[in-house]
Amino acid sequence: YERHPLYRKMRLRYPINEEVLKMIGQPADDGAIYTPPDGRTDLYTEPNAFQSKVVTVKAMYDYQAQRDDELTFCKHAIITNVEKHDGGWWRGDYAGKKQLWFPSNYVEPIEAQTLKKGEEEGLGALQKGSLKVACCTVEKVATIPIPGRTDFLYKFRILPQGDAKGIEVATDNQAEMEEWMVKIKQIASDIAARTQDQLNAQRSFRIALELSDLVVYCRPIPFDIDVIARRYYEMSSFPENKVERFITKKYAARFVTYNFRCFSRIYPKGTRVDSSNYDPQPIWNCGSQLVALNYQTPDRSMQLNEGKFTPNRKCGFILQPECMRDPMYDPFDVQKLKVEPQTVIITILGARNLLKQGRGIPSPFVEVEAAGQEIDSQNRYKTSTKSDNGLNPTWNETFEWDVANPELALIRFCVQDEDVFGEPNFLGQATYPMKSMRTGYRSIQFQNAYSEELELATLLIHLEVRNARDDSDDLYSSIQELRQQMIRMNAEGSVMQDQSEELAAAQTRLFDLTAERGARQKAKSKSVRTTATRTHSNARSH
Repeated sequence: YERHPLYRKMRLRYPINEEVLKMIGQPADDGAIYTPPDGRTDLYTEPNAFQSKVVTVKAMYDYQAQRDDELTFCKHAIITNVEKHDGGWWRGDYAGKKQLWFPSNYVEPIEAQTLKKGEEEGLGALQKGSLKVACCTVEKVATIPIPGRTDFLYKFRILPQGDAKGIEVATDNQAEMEEWMVKIKQIASDIAARTQDQLNAQRSFRIALELSDLVVYCRPIPFDIDVIARRYYEMSSFPENKVERFITKKYAARFVTYNFRCFSRIYPKGTRVDSSNYDPQPIWNCGSQLVALNYQTPDRSMQLNEGKFTPNRKCGFILQPECMRDPMYDPFDVQKLKVEPQTVIITILGARNLLKQGRGIPSPFVEVEAAGQEIDSQNRYKTSTKSDNGLNPTWNETFEWDVANPELALIRFCVQDEDVFGEPNFLGQATYPMKSMRTGYRSIQFQNAYSEELELATLLIHLEVRNARDDSDDLYSSIQELRQQMIRMNAEGSVMQDQSEELAAAQTRLFDLTAERGARQKAKSKSVRTTATRTHSNARSH
């Protein structure tokens, strides 16, 4: 019994003998659990069989009764005849009320001999309790004459806060009654004034004036789409399902105008119990400054957010591009953009040290996508899959697309593993603003889903960026018109036969125009290289 626990690491101190077994079911001895009778130390008594003794407690805090069967008392009050019960509630006598409930964590037990003289009964046998005067009100009570009795004709009632019944006090002298009423009102008023002064003093000590002056920059107000002229320090908050209405073609221009002067804060809707995230890019395009996401979820939205705020040393603040500060800016109208469109040519050369979770060798492929304005966010490209090669896969595949607004565009590289069922499994990613990327041969450090760098996992690319309008302005305009037409047709979700044929024809025409522009640009590049070679040869001959 000393080595082996009886229950949950609890060991017996004395062995169980036949005498202990015979005592089961018999009345418990109050002292047996502490000092066994006859000096024996081999007896046990069930603790649950003991009845709690009546004790006296002292209040550590004020408590206001919430029900009719509860006590109301102030700090340092003495509660007598206390009976302890399970569940955190005890019963006791106080202020003339007998055996009412009160929370046990508001009091502490005290021994009778530790009470100071007069603490329990300040008036001796005359005192039956005490009453908290603060927050009390007093009122006169009509007295009904009792035949044959002429004393205690003047009564008034003391009503503590939250107590509808109160306590009635009677005297046989009207002047004495009025004096008591005046004194109680004065004391209650003084206590209330003192309490308010203490609160004001605490507030003055806690508030820093420098921080208090900054509050005006974030004054919350309800949003009204018809009232755009707001003060610069006002801010409106939107759940994502509400802001979706204002980032459409119908209201986007007005929402952008609102963000010119005021702050807007967007946060996930309450039904996202799985802590998923919405796409922040369309909201950024409309000028919202504070776009809140669920940081605990490592998804594409959070990766775009980390890439968006990579500039400015990742301090969490970046300046909106100049095009968004133009009064004519419209996130859905590319024709009004005062930004030169650019053509991005990315060649995925190879990668190295790609690891998958668990055992096995990955079969990687790379996805490249652009996130920005609606017309730019349609660009997504994928390389071929290299089977069982995570050490040094090579692709040497080139992708080319136009970016209408490079100021807002983000480029995201994502490497995934294709399993035996053809399903993709995440390996790593990297997201950068397009304006922050340098041209030429570049090594990209892959990051995990939480945007933390993966050691030794890199991607080698070649990046080329050129003006999309160079010597092919007519082709560029035709290509953009076809792309917008395809976006509208896809958004409508049409399944009619004639419209499906129209969409296929637009795609074929788009491929032809893109190939024609690519041929022109290659011919121009070849001509420039030939001219440069001739100039170099002439210089050597001279």
